[in-house]
Amino acid sequence: MLRSSLRVRLLATFLVLMVITGAATLITIERGLARDLIDDLDERLTKQALSVAEWIRNAGHPERLAPRLAKVTGTRITLVGPDGRIQGDSAEPETEGLVIGEAPEVARVRQGTSVGRSIRRLRAGQPPQYLVAVSADQGRVVRLAVPLDNVIVTRSAMRYRLIVGGGLGFLGSLFLAWIFIRAITRPLQSMTQTAEKLTAGNYDVPELPDAGGELGVLSRAMTRMAGEVKSRITQLTEQRDLLSTIINGLVEGVVVVDRDGKVVLANAAATPLLYAGAVPLKLADLVQASLVGEPEDTEVELSGRHVRASGRPLGANLGAIVVLYDVTRLRALEAVRREFLSNAAHELRTPVTSIAGYAETLLAAPVDPETSREFLQTIHRNADRIANLVNDLVLLDTLGGRASVVGERGSIALGKVVQDAARTTRGVWPTAQVTIDVPESATVLGTRDGLDHVVQNLIDNAVKYGGGTEVTVSTVRDGAKVQLVVRDHGAGIPADQRDRVFERFYRLDYGRARDQGGSGLGLAIVKSQVEAMGGRVWVEDAAPGARFVVELDAGAPRAPTSNG
Repeated sequence: MLRSSLRVRLLATFLVLMVITGAATLITIERGLARDLIDDLDERLTKQALSVAEWIRNAGHPERLAPRLAKVTGTRITLVGPDGRIQGDSAEPETEGLVIGEAPEVARVRQGTSVGRSIRRLRAGQPPQYLVAVSADQGRVVRLAVPLDNVIVTRSAMRYRLIVGGGLGFLGSLFLAWIFIRAITRPLQSMTQTAEKLTAGNYDVPELPDAGGELGVLSRAMTRMAGEVKSRITQLTEQRDLLSTIINGLVEGVVVVDRDGKVVLANAAATPLLYAGAVPLKLADLVQASLVGEPEDTEVELSGRHVRASGRPLGANLGAIVVLYDVTRLRALEAVRREFLSNAAHELRTPVTSIAGYAETLLAAPVDPETSREFLQTIHRNADRIANLVNDLVLLDTLGGRASVVGERGSIALGKVVQDAARTTRGVWPTAQVTIDVPESATVLGTRDGLDHVVQNLIDNAVKYGGGTEVTVSTVRDGAKVQLVVRDHGAGIPADQRDRVFERFYRLDYGRARDQGGSGLGLAIVKSQVEAMGGRVWVEDAAPGARFVVELDAGAPRAPTSNG
């Protein structure tokens, strides 16, 4: 539409100019030719009037002379006497003796003008006449009159020819103008199409035709501009994609706000920490400080997460950037570390205090052999307790530092491990009731040391905290997995503490849990060992009692052993 409008506007402008110029030219020519006709007629009539005035100077009977001279000159001749009466008229003899009446041309001659002229109708209904009057002898006036019919006809014919010729010239000029305008606008159309493609984001534009002259220079400049824009846009797009990938790949949340505090950019890590796409109110002061050019750092809680926020101005009134560091895990690890140190100190304080107390007693004064032996046994027992605690801590640290032991796993007969663990438990608690329902063919992928730690700890815990009731050890095959189930019939474990029983130093706060001693590291070791062997462990409610489930990959099947 714009291209057509340009072409139409150019053509319309050319058309208006041609109409105005042509009309003015035709009118000037027509009026000039009309004046030339009148001038020629006037010159002829003036000469004829002077000749007639010369003829009648010495002739008598003007009434008879006027018709004869009219035939010679081809005009109407009227002779007017000094008294204003008509002395002769070639066209109307009956007017002789009458006053001529209003005759401007005659009046001008009588006023002293050499030649009087006028164009008017002598009678109503007659065509206009061109009248020329000159003075004659004896105060008389000779007037010649010629109808303007021929002049009017000639002028009409001349006007018609001018109009026809001007119209043909106009049509020809219009055709040539169309060709010329089309030749000019064609490269402009190509450049307009190229600009529209660039505006629409299509930078693969063909090379524009060379139109020559200034248009050619403009065409080549636009072609170069299209290539340059494409190159720059490609670079900007690559940089934008790279920056977007980097920002979205950051673990930290990145939020960019404008001068009004509205979020204009937020990466994937920051989105869950925003409220309906806006900066949380807890960070409003930090954002405002950053917008005025003051770096700010704070730590707040957002969406249940501990977040450390750092705000920095972008400069040049571009807004500010806020970086959100999720320190929830760090704070949790710090809490675990503090709890671990507190629990470890608490667990070590009692045996160390006992050892120090008994040792001071032995050193302070001599005691009898029996008392000394009892003190030494107490010191030895507490030293063993410290050693076991240290060994458990070293084992946990070793398991935590191992990324994976999948390559070290082997097919282990689960029944043999359970039986050995049950015998060890009965050696410590002779009254322990351990029922084993594990087929000889049951095998799992793991390590013998790891399985010994896992099964021994689970059976010992079940006997210790099961209230002396029966403990059942069984297996369940679940596809490619084997589940080892250790169940007791004790007080059970509350639902809100089932996940925490696998934490280091965590022990239940009810029943006989704390009265049974222990370091609180057994189940933490079980979990670490199981995960190191590629499995998982959890606890379920058995009503009454608890059921610990260890799930490991099934090993190669084993044939039953013959007793014969």
